[in-house]
Amino acid sequence: MLRKKMMTLALCITLLASVLTACGGGNNDKGQAASNGEASPDSSNSTDNPYKDPMTISLGFWDADAEIANIEKDPIAKQVLEKFNITLKPVNMTWDDYTQKIQMWAASGQLPDIFAIDAVGTQYQRKWVEQGVVKALPDLSKYPNLAKYFESPDIKGLGVDGKYYTVPRRMFPSVDWSALDRMVFYRWDLAQKAGITKEPETWEEFEAMLDAIVKSDPEGKHITGLTTTTTKMLGGFFWLYGNPVATSDGSGSDFKWIKEDGKFIPAVFSKNALPALKNMKNMYEKGLIDPDIALVKPAESYDNFVAGKAAALLSGGGFINLNSDMYEKRWKTAYPDKDIMESVKALKPLIGPDGERSHAIFKTYWSESYFSNKVDDKKMDRIMALYDYVLSPEGKDLLTYGIEGVDYKIENGQKVVIEKGSLNEKYPASRFLKNLAAYETSDSYNMDNPTIANEGIRKEAVDYIDWIQNNTKVPEYDIRLTYMSTPTKDKFTVLDHDDLLKIMLSKEPVESYWNSIVNDYKAKGLDKMIEEVNAKAKEQGIE
Repeated sequence: MLRKKMMTLALCITLLASVLTACGGGNNDKGQAASNGEASPDSSNSTDNPYKDPMTISLGFWDADAEIANIEKDPIAKQVLEKFNITLKPVNMTWDDYTQKIQMWAASGQLPDIFAIDAVGTQYQRKWVEQGVVKALPDLSKYPNLAKYFESPDIKGLGVDGKYYTVPRRMFPSVDWSALDRMVFYRWDLAQKAGITKEPETWEEFEAMLDAIVKSDPEGKHITGLTTTTTKMLGGFFWLYGNPVATSDGSGSDFKWIKEDGKFIPAVFSKNALPALKNMKNMYEKGLIDPDIALVKPAESYDNFVAGKAAALLSGGGFINLNSDMYEKRWKTAYPDKDIMESVKALKPLIGPDGERSHAIFKTYWSESYFSNKVDDKKMDRIMALYDYVLSPEGKDLLTYGIEGVDYKIENGQKVVIEKGSLNEKYPASRFLKNLAAYETSDSYNMDNPTIANEGIRKEAVDYIDWIQNNTKVPEYDIRLTYMSTPTKDKFTVLDHDDLLKIMLSKEPVESYWNSIVNDYKAKGLDKMIEEVNAKAKEQGIE
């Protein structure tokens, strides 16, 4: 009898628990969300889930249509967005039109909730802040990973009157790593067919190699010399001929200053500019630069290089893009039996007329996220939570290494990759989601990191940055002058890549055309800006 009573009591407790569970808000929420077809995170079972209401966030990003379409094919990216109950709405822009589009959207009140651009220090970025076009970040103490991210000195220094208006995308721990973001790759297999036996180390040897390839045209494809994925990158290579501090990220506002003849001047206007310009023009006139370089598109440039129609390619993104845009998208289909690293070489910084091996020099971050002033506090909180997660150790591991137990395992405290295929192909939107907050590309230059899936490319990448750090020297300049604000400097831009292109294509002698360009800058206030900066530098004790 006692045993029967105990069984009855246990059954009643079980039934009561089932009823209470069925009446709980969590299950109701989940069922409703599912019936509406809305994203429903596991945590939505909790009544205090801050993300229980679905939210659509518009995003202006390069090729946003394609990137966001890939989310449906990527279980990890879907998992992250479902965690925050976010649907991303693409607002497309391209590498050719993003600056113009964003300025137009800002002027017409049509900015997407989040947009990406390289605008720090530009006149329009200052106007966006002054006019309230962009929304300030909230108190970051609620977002610990984001708050920690802002402790880096060059990111912390971006505050305006105690507020931040942007989240910059950090790439590198130091400017030495900038070498990876303006790289020239060349077809070593075609160079060898053209009779070249030594990899180039000087500008003269590089020219000789291009000349041999173009003239012999080993595959009969009317091959041209050097091309690029975008003309914005021209300065990142041609200024390295004796004027490396002039290298710019293309934003127009990151020009660096050197001291010449007793005063600070933008390095672009150094006396070393003319030899660099003449060297570039000489290469163009010899037919060693793609005659259609002014019209290049990124995809077309990669296609031409891989197809053997261009001997060399100036591109950004270093070995990461070599792996994804060149190897995975093109090379392994075109040449399934040919090891890419036996056919394609990365050009090491060439010995210039000053005897130095110089590489491009940028900030440690490139491009930033901004947020429209029409984003309300609730949406801003959701965006910050997403960014905070992407920057967290958990988020970084998930978006970089994939799923633990499936793509990698932990052994002796170290991650060991299990998945031998490309995570970029398996999770085609994860890299985009990671890049939304920060590039952190230096993390990829590690043999244990699977971002560069092709192990041959990964090995070259690790060796290359080791070589850079041991064999190159960053020339002296004071970054405080780049960030310095003066009335004229705040409105001044130096679009050196446009100037280089004009000189390259012009029929005028280099010196006279360059003088006319400098005079145009003078008409826009160059001398006044130099005067203001030198006066302020003196006040601040900058020598």
